[in-house]
Amino acid sequence: MKCSTTKDRIVVTGSHYTVEFMTERLLAVLKSGPLFYYGMSLLSAVDTLEGGDTAEAEPKITVVSSTKMEVTVRLDSDSSRWKKKTHVYVFRDDEIEYWTEVVGKGSVERVYFFRGTVEGNEVGSVPGFTQIFSPMPNFIEKQEFHANEYTVIAAGNTQAILDSVRGLGLHGAPLCFVLHEGEASPFLCAGILAKPGEYTFFAYEMNYLSKTARSAAEPIVGTQAFSLDYQGHQQVDGRWETPHLILRFSEGRMDAVRDYVRRLEAYGGTVKRTRKYEAWTYEPICCTWHEQVALGTKGLQKTNFSFKDAESGSYFNYITQENCVRWLDLLEKNGIRPGTFIVDAKWQAQNGDPATDLKKFPDMRGFVDMCHKRGVKVILWFCAWDREGVPDEECLRVNGKPMLVDPTHPVYRKRTAGFLHRLLSDDPGCYNADGLKVDGLTGSPGELDMTTHGGVYGFELERCLLELLHTESKKAKPNCVMGQYTAFPYFADLCDLVRTGDLYTIKGDPLTANKFRADIQRIVMPHVAIDTDGSLRFNCVRGVAEMLQDTPEQGVPCIYQAEWLRQHRDFCIPTIRRFAPEDYEAIKLYWQQYRKQLRWRI
Repeated sequence: MKCSTTKDRIVVTGSHYTVEFMTERLLAVLKSGPLFYYGMSLLSAVDTLEGGDTAEAEPKITVVSSTKMEVTVRLDSDSSRWKKKTHVYVFRDDEIEYWTEVVGKGSVERVYFFRGTVEGNEVGSVPGFTQIFSPMPNFIEKQEFHANEYTVIAAGNTQAILDSVRGLGLHGAPLCFVLHEGEASPFLCAGILAKPGEYTFFAYEMNYLSKTARSAAEPIVGTQAFSLDYQGHQQVDGRWETPHLILRFSEGRMDAVRDYVRRLEAYGGTVKRTRKYEAWTYEPICCTWHEQVALGTKGLQKTNFSFKDAESGSYFNYITQENCVRWLDLLEKNGIRPGTFIVDAKWQAQNGDPATDLKKFPDMRGFVDMCHKRGVKVILWFCAWDREGVPDEECLRVNGKPMLVDPTHPVYRKRTAGFLHRLLSDDPGCYNADGLKVDGLTGSPGELDMTTHGGVYGFELERCLLELLHTESKKAKPNCVMGQYTAFPYFADLCDLVRTGDLYTIKGDPLTANKFRADIQRIVMPHVAIDTDGSLRFNCVRGVAEMLQDTPEQGVPCIYQAEWLRQHRDFCIPTIRRFAPEDYEAIKLYWQQYRKQLRWRI
């Protein structure tokens, strides 16, 4: 590393980049190659509920140290909100690490990297690129965003997410964005480094615009800056250091994501998994959900072109012990034996404190034991955050009203231990199931006026719930599994089986959506079994055999139906039909082929 200084310039040079501090423009211009640059604002801000963080003068720049290995530069800034505010850059040959330190007291609303306000004027950053790649899957397969667009990786869906990409495809992804221009390198990854306990923010954003910025005369320009949304829940009283922002160059998008995840692990930002994955999780899977959807809908279709969607609650009527036995028998008759059978929504009487709905499953233990005799593991659907059957006092509150379960509340934690023992233990009176399909996680709560018993928020609140479920599940049955639909590195140690999630897509088939999600999950959890979910339901152009043939490398084969296939996409005529003999034959052959490869790999 090399650092040169003149009266009005500081230039830091590495083998892959240069950074020139231009104080008169309040920019630190990062350049790599002949065309790529990113003009990073010298101003960053830590806004609070008590007021915005603004400056009245340019920051004072000091080169703290300069060696062959790294250069450290400090910017001391005045602040309307904090007694002291300092920005720190650490330049290394392969990366730039950046963070802000503040001293004072306040409720942090949002942390901005490379965006601030001076003398009443909002100052952002300047891109020498037009594209932002996000590893966060969504329901329209939009992974590339214009450099002016708002994009976010959040703990749960928000209205802005629903409006722009129809919903999150997974529950979390690596907290990084990749800045680039077309297919030309370099690709600059901007990722968040946080350690366990520091994930108290709800979202990592690019191009968040304040109300003032949205009303500007030229709002098309944007700020091209990063931010963390704390929603006022991060309390500071004394000295506080923001999570770090790491900037690294790579040769491609996925290389950038992979390099970021490995860097996060080295930083100590994840929890290392020590438990081995259960061998049975790599066996083919059958889930009941799309069979339920087909049965709930087919009675409403009068002709090929006259159709009406059923209320989703009606799908729950078809998850019965009698139907599950019949579906397993039907598959076995056609030479198809799943290694895992997922009993989906809603086998329980109440989601929040699950116990069998006896009208549907008069003998859940008998059903599970029957499956075990046939060599089939049983996973039960569980809806995270649902408070059905849970008293108000065990719930988190929004605007003072009980909304969802509160995993920080000691009474709810005791309740959870009790129902997980009931679901998973082989004790008399328990169900002896083999694991949970944890659903509903993209509905994770995040509100400004939200309160929890333990004062935990953001991604940390989600980990609190997942850790509770995982720990108590293992107490009930050490070899059980907890399935999630995530690619969030901080949750990876709690994921025993991962699914690619509801495969909504803008396309007429979900092959590329499935592959992309599995690719991201494989970066985060290289050895986990990936449940490829219900792809047949989201396909309206390919045959069953074609769909199966094109998905061998994505993960564990999974079907979501045993008899009835419903294929549907918005603005298309749905198809509801029985599986044909050739469909069963295609599934049987595919599963046989997969199992041969599985034995070879093991």
